[in-house]
Amino acid sequence: MGDPFAPPTACPRSWKHRPCLLRVSPFASQVTIPPSVEACPDNLPMNEAGTFPFESDLFQGVAYIRVTGTTDVGQNYFNGKRRRMQAVVQGQFKKELSCADIYTGQSLNKPIKRMPPNAIVKGVIAVVRALSPGVLFDLTSDNPHALSLLVATAQALDISEKGSEPDITSEIMENTSLLGGVFTDGNMTFTQRKKLFSTMTNAQEFTYKPGLVYTFDFYQDRMDVASWSLDLGIKKFKLMNHLNRQPIQVMAMTLDRNWLYNFEIWHESLLEDDFVKHCEVTSDEDSEGPASAALSDGD
Repeated sequence: MGDPFAPPTACPRSWKHRPCLLRVSPFASQVTIPPSVEACPDNLPMNEAGTFPFESDLFQGVAYIRVTGTTDVGQNYFNGKRRRMQAVVQGQFKKELSCADIYTGQSLNKPIKRMPPNAIVKGVIAVVRALSPGVLFDLTSDNPHALSLLVATAQALDISEKGSEPDITSEIMENTSLLGGVFTDGNMTFTQRKKLFSTMTNAQEFTYKPGLVYTFDFYQDRMDVASWSLDLGIKKFKLMNHLNRQPIQVMAMTLDRNWLYNFEIWHESLLEDDFVKHCEVTSDEDSEGPASAALSDGD
C-alpha cells in the first residue's frame, strides 16, 4: 500500500473535472469501486459524468457529486440556487446500525496549519452548528474534525423499499416514514428531523435497517470548492492557508473510523508547485512527439 498522505500523482491536465479531482481516500481501504466498472478510484466522475457505485464493509451503494466552477458541471441543478456543491449517496446498510453511531463531516489526518483568529474560529463553529446541531468539534488536535450524525446532517433523506428508491440525479424529497416511531405518519419535515436528531438520546432510539434503500442528499453554499475557499458571508478564507494541503471529504463513518464511504475532493492548488510545473512541461513535450512532428513536416 502506498503512502495514504500522498496527493494524486496524475497531472491536473488529466483530471476529469479540473481544477478538482475526486478519488477514494487511501485511508479508507475498506471502500472499493467494483472492478467491472470503468470508474477509476483515483479519478472518479462528478457532475454530468454521472454516478459511480462503491462498496464497504457496512454499506453498498452509488454516489453522485456536483461542484460548481468545475468542468462539465451543467447548470440546471444550480440555477436559481445559492448552492455550490451537492453530494447524494444512496444504498443499503449491510447490517442494522444505530443512528447514533454513524457520523459525517470532516475528519482530517494532519493538524491544521495556521489557525485563523479566534473570532473567525467562533464564526466557523457557529455556522457549522447552525447547519448540524450536536456537532463534535476539535480543531487543535493532530486529527482535527467536525462531525455530526449522518441522520441529522442530510438536507433531504429518503428511505424506500428496494425498487421504489428515487433517481439520485433528480431532486430528492424528504421521505422518512420507514424510520418508524414519530416518523410513521410521513409528516415530519427535514427541519423537524434535524432538530429531533440533534439530541443523542433520540438518535439512539432509531436504527438503519438492511433491506431498505437510504438516499442522503447533502448540499451547501459556504464551501466554494472550485476556488478552494470558505465563504462566511462577511469574508472568504483561502483553505490552502489552513488545511495543511489536505483535501475535503464526502464521507460517513463510525467514531473508530470504520468507513461507510470516504471520497476525497482535491484542488490542484494543493499540489506542490514543482510537481505541477514538471507535469505541465512533460505534457507539452508529449504533445509535440513524433505524431505532431510528422504533421509539421507535411506543412
